[in-house]
Amino acid sequence: MASEYQPPSWAGNPKPGLHLDVVKNDSVLQKLLIDEKDYYLFGRNRDVCDFPLQHQSCSRVHAALVHHKNLNRPFLIDLGSAHGTFIGSIRLEADKPQQLLVDATFSFGASTRCYTLREKPQTVSLVSDEAGEGGMLLGLTDLDNEVDDITQYNTAHNRQISTIGIIEEVSRKRHR
Repeated sequence: MASEYQPPSWAGNPKPGLHLDVVKNDSVLQKLLIDEKDYYLFGRNRDVCDFPLQHQSCSRVHAALVHHKNLNRPFLIDLGSAHGTFIGSIRLEADKPQQLLVDATFSFGASTRCYTLREKPQTVSLVSDEAGEGGMLLGLTDLDNEVDDITQYNTAHNRQISTIGIIEEVSRKRHR
């Protein structure tokens, strides 16, 4: 089943590393990579949507996340859902693109899952003490958080790569 959604003419590929943190009850459930296509669809219809939503208040094809090729920024578009798409607590108007900034959080319908826009984590560098202690780490808590972010991002990226291999293999078997 194909989607009837047609992306705007300004849709284009995003910069590498753009992803979403999926959060529920203050815990990151997963990272969704959104750096390979012009747009991604959210909704309950698993056949059409890139990111299926499970909550009953969500529409079959609820919203689109579209990257603007000239502004190099993502926009969220509610596709006429009954229960709304929200950036923070602000409900979007149907079919009106709304720019998303990095660290913006959005949600769908009455679902308690939130999606936070993130850029690729920066690589971690070890900082040594200037007093000559040599090799002493400063801000260990921050370093742990950065390592966790990079690890989660790389795990999501590796899962996507392995999924691509499976999809290609299944596609080849179908064409035989």
